[in-house]
Amino acid sequence: MMFACSEGLLTPLASKNIMNKVSCLLRAHRLKWGLHQKDLRALIPHTGHNRVSRVERSVRQPNAREILAYGLIFGLLPEEIFPGLVAEVEEAVLRNAYKLHQKAEKDTSETGVRRQAFFEAILARAADRVRTRGK
Repeated sequence: MMFACSEGLLTPLASKNIMNKVSCLLRAHRLKWGLHQKDLRALIPHTGHNRVSRVERSVRQPNAREILAYGLIFGLLPEEIFPGLVAEVEEAVLRNAYKLHQKAEKDTSETGVRRQAFFEAILARAADRVRTRGK
């Protein structure tokens, strides 16, 4: 599902999956610095023997500890190392926020109004990111 910017919020579009992006650039960053997989494994706490290889080949998704570690190691944001994973998570969060926003519109209580504003803020931040990427 893709999203379009409408009235400052992202709304879903009916289209194909956006997972045509490169899912993992970890290997490219590792090789850029002349590092071996065992070097990365030594830097990341509690990492198994083949874990770096499996993440590089997209056989396994990196866990939160690994995403944070790779960001620190290379000085990069998660989307610069794992653009496919970040796009997949972002798409799911936006889809769910949009659904919850639609439900919250029906609730006119004080809590319902606060929830609606919260979901609108999520969608507005996403719309801002889309506009910023386009520049």
